[in-house]
Amino acid sequence: MSRAAAIAAAQAYFDEGRFTADLARRVAIPTESQVEERASVLRAYLADEIAPSFARLGFLSELIDNPVRGGPMLIAERREPGAATTVFGYGHGDVIRGLEPQWHEGLSPWELKPVGERLYGRGTADNKGQHTSTWLCSTACCRCAVGSASTPCS
Repeated sequence: MSRAAAIAAAQAYFDEGRFTADLARRVAIPTESQVEERASVLRAYLADEIAPSFARLGFLSELIDNPVRGGPMLIAERREPGAATTVFGYGHGDVIRGLEPQWHEGLSPWELKPVGERLYGRGTADNKGQHTSTWLCSTACCRCAVGSASTPCS
């Protein structure tokens, strides 16, 4: 697949609503790090949502418990034989408390909702939107390299 075709595929991901669908699924997971009862939810978000997204692209991942306080960390990597470059990305899976009563009427921290040209929901800009965009870029790069998002990059 050409570079132009990979870019077109990434644009289609947005235009066809798949970005919004993936982001909505992630926003619906209440990964509040300040609420101790949500620790298992944050772990599940990383293990059951983010890690499988990267596994489909040939990444290996490992959840590592935080040695101090807070949620676990997910480390995902792909090693390319003979590759001269390394790509590094960072993100966190937690969001601040939902503070449901403080949201405007008709909005919820755990539901992605478009209003005009904006998308509202806890984590849309920090950091669930970043996870979704990073996955999109990784997928587009894989398509450009080997012609299929389900085939590991080469």
